[in-house]
Amino acid sequence: MSQENILQPVSSEPQNLLFESKLGREVYQPWKDYYLSYNKLKKLLKEEVIIKNAWTEKDEQNFVSALDSDLEKVYTFQINTYDDLNEKLNELQASTESAAPDFDVQAFTAKLESVLNLTQELNHFQRLNYTGFTKIVKKHDRLHPSYSVKPLLNVRLKSLPFHSEDYSPLLFKISALFQFLRDNYDVDQSLSKLSSFNDESVEDYQSFKFWVHPDNLMEVKANILRHLPVLVYNSKNNYYDDDDDDDDDDDDENDNVSRFAKNDPTINCLYFDSENFDLYNNKLTKSPNASTLRIKWVGPLYEKPEISIEKKTFEKSSETYDVDEKFVLKEKYLDSFVNGTFNATKYLNKLKKKGKTPEEIEEAQKHIESFSKYIQDNHVQPCVRTTYKRTAFQIPGDDKVRIVIDSDIYFIREDAFDAQRPIRDPSKWHRSDIDSKVNNPLSLLRKGEFVKFPYAELEVKVRTKKRGSKIIWIDDLVQSHLVKEIPHFSKFIHGIGSLFLEDDKLDNIPFWFNELEADMTFDPERAFLDTREKMAKLQNDEDNLKKFKNMLANSASPNIAPRSKSFSGSEMMIDVQRKASHSDDLEPVPEGTGEEASGADLDHSSDEDFEDEVERGLTTKFLKFPSKFSKLLEADSEDEEIDLPAGVAKPNSYIKNAGPLKIEPKVWMANERTFNRWLHVTTLLSTLTFIIYSSTSRANSPQLAEYLAYAYFALTLFSGFWGYHIFLKRRSIIMERSDKHLDSILGPLLVAFGLMFGLIVNFVYGFKNVAAQQASGFTAMGLTESFYDKNPTQKYILEWIFKIVGA
Repeated sequence: MSQENILQPVSSEPQNLLFESKLGREVYQPWKDYYLSYNKLKKLLKEEVIIKNAWTEKDEQNFVSALDSDLEKVYTFQINTYDDLNEKLNELQASTESAAPDFDVQAFTAKLESVLNLTQELNHFQRLNYTGFTKIVKKHDRLHPSYSVKPLLNVRLKSLPFHSEDYSPLLFKISALFQFLRDNYDVDQSLSKLSSFNDESVEDYQSFKFWVHPDNLMEVKANILRHLPVLVYNSKNNYYDDDDDDDDDDDDENDNVSRFAKNDPTINCLYFDSENFDLYNNKLTKSPNASTLRIKWVGPLYEKPEISIEKKTFEKSSETYDVDEKFVLKEKYLDSFVNGTFNATKYLNKLKKKGKTPEEIEEAQKHIESFSKYIQDNHVQPCVRTTYKRTAFQIPGDDKVRIVIDSDIYFIREDAFDAQRPIRDPSKWHRSDIDSKVNNPLSLLRKGEFVKFPYAELEVKVRTKKRGSKIIWIDDLVQSHLVKEIPHFSKFIHGIGSLFLEDDKLDNIPFWFNELEADMTFDPERAFLDTREKMAKLQNDEDNLKKFKNMLANSASPNIAPRSKSFSGSEMMIDVQRKASHSDDLEPVPEGTGEEASGADLDHSSDEDFEDEVERGLTTKFLKFPSKFSKLLEADSEDEEIDLPAGVAKPNSYIKNAGPLKIEPKVWMANERTFNRWLHVTTLLSTLTFIIYSSTSRANSPQLAEYLAYAYFALTLFSGFWGYHIFLKRRSIIMERSDKHLDSILGPLLVAFGLMFGLIVNFVYGFKNVAAQQASGFTAMGLTESFYDKNPTQKYILEWIFKIVGA
């Protein structure tokens, strides 16, 4: 065999090696015989040493047969197991309907937990096998491009759709059975602790947002189902309300749980903004006048759902967006309403004919005027649509704990900012193409018109008393490796930022954009250890904080010296301590009173008494302040030297610099824009230089004009070199991922002072030359003695200028 006919061995890709080891590690052992035979299929590919033209029809037939056999095996097992789990749940449901007095709660709970765990494993089985089939087919098509198998795989997956099984029916049954246990047998002890919420004392409302990797979504849902039932709304009444920070729920709608509707419906929100993205920029910076406007409906538009227009206004005090106005309007009116041609009088007359009360008509008129004015004043139009599927978990009628999961999130452009090539018909309120009755509306979209969000969004809403105990299972979930906290995440902000990232009108970019590049998958064992260490550290921090709060509570006694110097706010106490240390006339205060010496106990003047009262007031406020800066109490001061634990050395490089360099195009373009502006300044200076130099012969002082031309030429060279220097400096900082400042004021100051110096010199010497000409009897600037006689004011002004310049 000749050397030319032998190709070099093809090494396996690291990704495939990783998947091979992952498959072996994550196989559920009782089902190991039902997974795809990845190693066998890989051997059939003959990838170790491939001889040219050695892949025959028979080899292809063997591979396809083995692949099809594995598809049949996986599909059959998946369907049978799913049916078996469904049958077990039906049996458990039947046992609850005829529950005997000696009902075995523990056995029932054990069976239910087993079904939930198997459902979770089956979901993982489905994902793992689908990934394996995709990878092995991709590998086959790369090694043997003349025998493409991917079309065959797609055809077989349509006939054997093991990968598209919906587990929602199982989850809803499991949810109902867990709720049965909670209602009748008080199984879940963690939920019994929620009775403390019934206390009528002050409650604190908290909301937390997380990202969930699709691989972890099933496990997260399973964890939640053990404690909260799935909440199903009637989509016809539009009870689904978005929980974005710009779209908080109406609290009264949480209780409107009634008839069961379609599971996990698709929610559509069409957001408005102006060409300058004013709403986006104001919301991202949380400006006092920030607000959002959207049109919302549930399900496909051709099913005639209820459509509402909602405006949210930012509340500065609570840092939240609350529903300011909500108005329900039929689809046929939306085109004219959005475009400003809506006939409000005709619409209100229709409401009157339908028998609406005067109060309802007045309220509708108020909403129409308010929304129309908002659209016209802010020059907004529909620009971004978000679509997602929602799953909510909550005890019906009880909003103390509510969890919402939004998955399959898409962001779609619907703007008409470009009049020449609008995405949406400017005369319409929405894109009619994707709202038509087609199987896959996304197939109608072009590249760049939509973005799929890679994760699911999890929001946890909890109402707790100020001093209430934590809900343990929620704390365990949010501290686990299954979720990643992203504070203040907003679909509206992310949609605008993702679709219009290259637009210069975006003043800010969401801080969480960098988190999209981070890997959210973890080794479960390593994640468990990390979570345990993290929880131990949090517990230790909480203990330290409690000790510090107790110390602050006791520090009002004069027998205990204030200890605030180590924490934020110490400046408030400095003068108080200094005055206390210099006061020798303080009378002793009885123990246990907890009060400081009053101004009357000090032998000073009334003014000093007043100052002491002010200082004591500051002290009292400071002692009540720790709840507002508790986060700062757990942090070391920037000036403190951090002592590393034994065996830990200061790293030479940071983890943030370890990955591949990924820089947004907007950063490069900003640096290039700065360089272009310096080139513009250089061009202007060079123009000024050559104009002055070419007109020296006509100047009052040719020598001065020549010197100024040389000075401006020096500024021109400096401006060009400085712009190039700053461009290279910023590029180096960006490439090194350094935290150095990008700004430098030296160059602009030198150019500014250089121009000022040139203008002043030109002014002084120019008028000195005019004065010398007048002293010699020459007519300066065409001004004669007769002119001065007729205009004495001009003469006084000119003499005053001569005096200033020393002529």
